[in-house]
Amino acid sequence: MTGAGVPLPTFAAAEELERALGCPFDPGTGMSLAAGVRADDLEAEPVAAYEAAWAAGLHEHLVPVAEGGRMGSFESLLAVVRAASRREPAVPVGFGSTLLATAPVWIWGDDAQRRRVAELALGRAWGTAGISEEAAGSDLLATATRAVPTGDGFVLNGKKWLVGNGGRSSFATVLAASEPSFGLFLVDFEALGGAGVRRLPKVPTHGLRGHDLSGFVLEDCRVGPGARLGRPGRGIEMVTGMLQFTRTLVGGTGLGVADTALRIALRHARGRVLYGEPALALAPVRSLLARGFADLLVAECTALAAARALDVARQRMALWSAVAKYVVPALCVDAVDACGEVLSARAHLREGVAGGAFQKLVRDVAITPVFEGTQLVQLDTVRTQLVSGARRRAGGRPEVPLPLLFGFGEPVTPVAPRDQRPSLTYGGADEVVDLLDEAVAELGDDQELAALGHTLLKVRDETRETLRALGAGRTSDAYEAARRHCLVHAGACCLHTWLRRREALGGLAADRAWLSAALRRVLERLGLPAGPDREAEERLVRRLEDLDDDDRAFSLVPLRLAPRSRGSVPL
Repeated sequence: MTGAGVPLPTFAAAEELERALGCPFDPGTGMSLAAGVRADDLEAEPVAAYEAAWAAGLHEHLVPVAEGGRMGSFESLLAVVRAASRREPAVPVGFGSTLLATAPVWIWGDDAQRRRVAELALGRAWGTAGISEEAAGSDLLATATRAVPTGDGFVLNGKKWLVGNGGRSSFATVLAASEPSFGLFLVDFEALGGAGVRRLPKVPTHGLRGHDLSGFVLEDCRVGPGARLGRPGRGIEMVTGMLQFTRTLVGGTGLGVADTALRIALRHARGRVLYGEPALALAPVRSLLARGFADLLVAECTALAAARALDVARQRMALWSAVAKYVVPALCVDAVDACGEVLSARAHLREGVAGGAFQKLVRDVAITPVFEGTQLVQLDTVRTQLVSGARRRAGGRPEVPLPLLFGFGEPVTPVAPRDQRPSLTYGGADEVVDLLDEAVAELGDDQELAALGHTLLKVRDETRETLRALGAGRTSDAYEAARRHCLVHAGACCLHTWLRRREALGGLAADRAWLSAALRRVLERLGLPAGPDREAEERLVRRLEDLDDDDRAFSLVPLRLAPRSRGSVPL
């Protein structure tokens, strides 16, 4: 795969997965949309999809290269998650729950713990993160599970609920209160043979019906002294750190679903005849598709920057991961909703267009803003980080080169997670937003784009003043300021992507139409609509058609998809 003649090896794994899994519109593939709808109707696990994912080696990307797996970079992993999510979102969500369980082991585990978890994960075992409890919610300090030390290890008692893979997992990382404070424990269910563990039934859900969202109860569960991860009393710190990885990567699921939704809506609009011509000829339909595509591209720029930051700027992820988690799933939901307007009544049918897959995608993607902390949880994290950063801003100097951070597709040296541990704060410097002034100045003679950029700068400065005036209080105004910061960050990611990567990526990335539409969508959400750019919208729709005809992702990255077969589901 190349962009403007430049190799993009970071995305090679996603293209390999695409080829292995085949076209999702082909009912004969293991991860087809049609098979997903059938399993969803029965509220059953999509067994064929899981088997296809195992066969394609999706699980190998959960294990770092240093531990014998194929996880070379988080940017690459995001692309892999996106590719799988185009087909059956429950599958990457299940694998994501395993990643949440393995992440603290890769970072804080000792040699024996890492070897054991690598053996399990590469052997196709499911993992679960035993963090959530029914009474505690997002308040980790309210965790009721206890780990009492004994002469030969620990005894764990407690109930974990609404955790992914809770019923089928072979191992878990469990947050529990333990002297001197909270700790994180690796519980090897397989080695225990089920002793001291009682599984809870799957919780019925509106979307992602094929995902095992359930729980387990630990009843005098005895583990050895080697079960504790990291230093005593650092459990909450470790959970906070590992969430920086998973709340970034969950954006890949939203991106994949939005791609398929746009593809369904576009193909329907091209084939549906209204008033004597294809529905795609209608201006409102074209505008809906263009706006949905623009939302997807804003989400993509934000997600790619965050995933790449896990590789090259992990010291910023206490802030950036929360921003990405707030922005990316929400924008993907909006993109899917725009597609629903194009499909109109057919968006709600469990038959017909794409075999009734769209209504399932709507329900599946709606859950992504809730995973790894709700929208309010993310805004509270952003608010807390920004208030802390404001106190340190005088000493917070840019350290991360923007060409490196936005060098999408350029390979980075694999870093073992244990060699670069997460930080609890972002350090007061925020290159993405702090260097927005320079980015706007680089727009040069493009007065229209420069005007959009200056409006974004004004919002950034006003938001900073608001946060300084409000202080640390959890007020409605503080949460609104945090929301505005997230949108400014997303707009800045689009600008930096345009300036740093358009020539290398080529194609759509080099067309200013996407940036004009993307910035206008951001400003609209900030309550500062700049008015539509009809020419840009027209160009985006034509780009959608060309990308679909060429079996390429709806993306700034020139990612080739599995080709359509003659047996694809008719639209």
